[in-house]
Parts: sequence; C-alpha cells; structure tokens
Amino acid sequence: MEAFTNIQKQIPCNFANLGEILSKSISSAISNVVMIGGFVVLFSVIVSILNNTRVLEILAIPFYPICNALKIDTDFITAFLSGIIELTNGVKNVSLIATKYISTNVIICSFLLGFGGLSILLQVLGIISKTDISIKPYIIGKFLQGTFSAIYTYIALKYISFFNLDLVAVFNSTQKSHSVNNNFNWIAIAFCLVCIALVTKKSLSKES
Repeated sequence: MEAFTNIQKQIPCNFANLGEILSKSISSAISNVVMIGGFVVLFSVIVSILNNTRVLEILAIPFYPICNALKIDTDFITAFLSGIIELTNGVKNVSLIATKYISTNVIICSFLLGFGGLSILLQVLGIISKTDISIKPYIIGKFLQGTFSAIYTYIALKYISFFNLDLVAVFNSTQKSHSVNNNFNWIAIAFCLVCIALVTKKSLSKES
C-alpha cells in the first residue's frame, strides 16, 4: 500500500499529464503494431521467395528419411520449415495439406503455435533490445512450449477419441474397445474439469 502511495505522489493524476500519457501510449501502440505488421510482411515475402526458388524443398531433403520412417507426407517438411520462419504462413500451409490422418496437421500446427517462429522471436527481440533482458531464456522457453504443446496434443488425439479427427474404417474396432474409449473419454474430461476448478480456486484465493 505504501509503494502504491509513493507511485501516486511521483506521478500525479491531472488532465494535463493525462493527455500526455494517453498520446504517448497511443503513439507507442501504433508504433508496435506497425513494427509487428512489418515483421509479418517481411517474413511472408522471405517465405514466398524461398518457396519460389525451391530453397525450402532443398532444405527438406535431409528430413525425408524421417518422414518415410514415420509414414508422414513429405509435404509437411516444407510447410513446417515455412512455419519456423513465419508462423501464419506455416500454419496455413500445414492446414492445406490433404491427408486422412488429420492429427498430423494438428500436432504440427500445435508445435508451430507454441514456438511462434523466427518472426515472433525477432519481434520480441526488437521490443526488449533497449533493456538488459536476455532473449536466450525466451527462445528456450518457446521451444519447450512448442514441444510440450505437440506432446500434449498427440496424447489427447491418441487416447481421447472425442478429439481424434482421423478418417478410419467404420468396422475397424470392436464394440468392447469402443466402450473402453468412451470410459476413458469421460475420465479425461472429468480430470480436465477438476484441474480447471482447482486452478480457478487457487487464482481466486490469491486475488482475495
């Protein structure tokens, strides 16, 4: 409470400096929006150039054996690489790949959304460049976020049939296995609801 009082004394609230604060805030917000838009446009152009010059296809060649071993369409490699460079175009390219195993599209998009791509990393670097904050923990954290997002998505799609959108044969499973999957779905949903309730209760207790 004392710290809040000191801040109020240092920055008095009146109409004169309120207008100045608002104008600076708006100018800063517009500058940041223009910077972010510039990054998106710049890296979209870079991705387009790399696609048209087939550089991404050349960079994808070393990953072909991995995709063949995992029985994944090799088109995902170039889409994934474009997502590493710029998130929006990468997610769009991944989602446009036609496959009956839609979970592959979802898992790759989950990693890209968690990681963010070089465009977002450089946006953050541009914002914190005037501070003494290191970008390395952020990069490591974003990579771990993408990795765990992909893992959690894989677990949800594989073991909770409610989220699984893969196209499979109608008579591919027995009634018994279908019953087991339904039971597991209800257990997983109940567990998620309990976790959400606990987190909500903890956050409310902190606020109070």
